[in-house]
Amino acid sequence: MPEPFLLAGRAWIPVARNTGQREFVRLCDISDPTISYLDTGRPDCDTALAEFLIGLLAVALGPEDNEEWQERYASPPDSGDLGKAFAPFADALVVDGEGPRFFQDLGELDGASFPVEALFIDAPADHFMVDARYQALSRAGAAIALLTLQTMAPSGGSGHRTSLRGGGPLTTFVVPRTQPTLWQRLWANVPAGFNATARDAPRIFPWLSGTRTSNPKDNGVDTTPQHSAEAQAFFGMPRRIRLVFEPNADRLRCDLTGEIDEVIVRTYVTRPWGTNYPSNTWHHPLSPYYRAKKGDAAMLPVHLQDARVGYRDWLGLVSSSGETEIAADNVNTFRNRRALLLGEDRKNIQLQACGYVLDNMKPLDFGEARMPLLSAGSEQRNHALDGIAAGMIEAADIVARQLASAVRQALFGKSAKVDNDSTVLSAVGNRFWAETEAEFYRIVAEAADSIGAIAADDLSDQTSGVQQRHAEPWRTAMRKVALNVFDDSAPIEDSDPERLRDVIEARKFLSMTFEGYGPGGKKMFAALGLSEPEKAKKGKS
Repeated sequence: MPEPFLLAGRAWIPVARNTGQREFVRLCDISDPTISYLDTGRPDCDTALAEFLIGLLAVALGPEDNEEWQERYASPPDSGDLGKAFAPFADALVVDGEGPRFFQDLGELDGASFPVEALFIDAPADHFMVDARYQALSRAGAAIALLTLQTMAPSGGSGHRTSLRGGGPLTTFVVPRTQPTLWQRLWANVPAGFNATARDAPRIFPWLSGTRTSNPKDNGVDTTPQHSAEAQAFFGMPRRIRLVFEPNADRLRCDLTGEIDEVIVRTYVTRPWGTNYPSNTWHHPLSPYYRAKKGDAAMLPVHLQDARVGYRDWLGLVSSSGETEIAADNVNTFRNRRALLLGEDRKNIQLQACGYVLDNMKPLDFGEARMPLLSAGSEQRNHALDGIAAGMIEAADIVARQLASAVRQALFGKSAKVDNDSTVLSAVGNRFWAETEAEFYRIVAEAADSIGAIAADDLSDQTSGVQQRHAEPWRTAMRKVALNVFDDSAPIEDSDPERLRDVIEARKFLSMTFEGYGPGGKKMFAALGLSEPEKAKKGKS
């Protein structure tokens, strides 16, 4: 067999240059300013590879403080400096050979072989189907597929463990500019405090030592940060796998990367009861977390419930102001501290959310969404901004439910029992959320500027005034969209004469909501910090 494949020295990372050209580069080349982004050809592999590179940078070159972070963001290390930083961990970056293998069990495994197609989370249930998409992988392609599986692993049946954050975890990346370089994409998300030496490597990269098996019948154990290094959050290895390497006698192209390697992988061997990482004991720096209920000490990683991520999800991804949700560490750090270091560029910062949507651990879709990462400049100011945004989202949720109720009455009658999750009514709600999204971000961005201009000592006194100033354009925007959606869903001119009265009453009911009348209108006004109209006040007495 040829020499072992060393990830520390080979050109194996698929990237796109700013010219659009696709190439393979070495680890030490990732700071090249002409490289725009990772380009594996699969969004899940791009996500997992980015996480791996961020983790490796954190271990090898993590900044001690934000000043050092800013310096390296503006002036990236060259390939020589990066090569020296990664060199102490070279033993953890060997794909094949006699010693430890990248993301694989330290020793040989006995058992049946599986086709390499099964490494991919969205592989068909019948892994032996003739028309498999991935029949042969290069060593670079196999390394990428394997690290993606270990990073995102759903349940694989009895004893086949999920990833450190559960199956298909949600990852949030800070995207610091409109068109950032790969280095800026990665470095924007590198946490501080994970620096390590070669001596620490076995506690960080689990494949450098024997697997901590988890079969309860064999006195298996759980693995928490107390049993390893916290940096292992980036390099969890829940599955026991050994890739099977063979000479590429037929010069086959890798079905993932398209390259021709002298060695290929067609199959792998796996065994159950790999490392079990209890999700509530780990904290991954790139994932948001939540409490199942207020007061719970344990935080659990967030997973996508739907491939479409919109502004109603925004606050839970960027803010830690609430009692049950906390944004990822990289997002908190950037939004509250690093954003200011970018000057005017902070207005172009975005958040990218990525993750699998699973149904009973079966992949339905891989969701990706971009949204603004709006910052008012400091943790205190962002807390005030988040309160305003929370009120706007609550008001939108109230309006969406009022809209669904109005359309239900118009189409089916006042006493009809039609669930809001029905196809017709859910489409109405989805359209409302989609068509108000751009205006939501525009108004919150204006509120961020307003909050950012307030002196710190005056923040508590002036925030309510900022909220009220921006409540009116938001109420106007919601009203316009909601009435348009209603009119399209239940047009008066096309209504059955027997339904006409219901349509007219339903539209009036919806219109009055925006004037602050009725239970829904009062709740909406309260969420926006608006005073109730005089007639509504009199109606209370």
